[in-house]
Amino acid sequence: VLVTHDFARTVGTLSSFQNANDYLRPVNWVISSNVGHSPLLVVLSPNEVNTLPPVIRRSNAVHLCIYTPRTTKTMQACDNLRLYCVPSTPQLAPLEPLICQLNLFAAQLYFSSYEKYIHACGFLGLNAPDLGDEDLMVDSDGFVRENRPSRRASCLFESSQLPRLKELFGMRKKGMGYLPTHLGKMFNSRILTEEDFL
Repeated sequence: VLVTHDFARTVGTLSSFQNANDYLRPVNWVISSNVGHSPLLVVLSPNEVNTLPPVIRRSNAVHLCIYTPRTTKTMQACDNLRLYCVPSTPQLAPLEPLICQLNLFAAQLYFSSYEKYIHACGFLGLNAPDLGDEDLMVDSDGFVRENRPSRRASCLFESSQLPRLKELFGMRKKGMGYLPTHLGKMFNSRILTEEDFL
């Protein structure tokens, strides 16, 4: 998952009294592409969304999609990138690893399924029910540090990313509490079960 320079740069300069968190853009527009060796998601700024649609409509390589992170349990998930897509497409290629990263970057508070929760745990190297009762070396935040089982072998992190994610979520949520959410529970070392998704 990438962001454009325009998305990343929201203001020219900040005085020492301004808080950079106030200028953190929400993730609402994403370009998806499945051309080449690997799929790609690029987060766009509102300005780019206003200027690029004519070019995107003529393209067979990219699709502009609306994205909104799921912030309440009753909210419909938009992470399948099918809510609105230009040009329209019957079905996008599976982008699950990238969708997981996009959801974390955008501070999505609820997983749309138990499987997506397990996938996020695999990406972050966290202990989860899919590991069973294996004898694991797990940090206090759930990070599987040593002797990783094969189901966590894909995790590229050597240390827990939860402190950085907590900081990002704190900036995106602007101080609003999220402890009772799926991500709030995961950030506080609670292992979720299928009952949490009913």
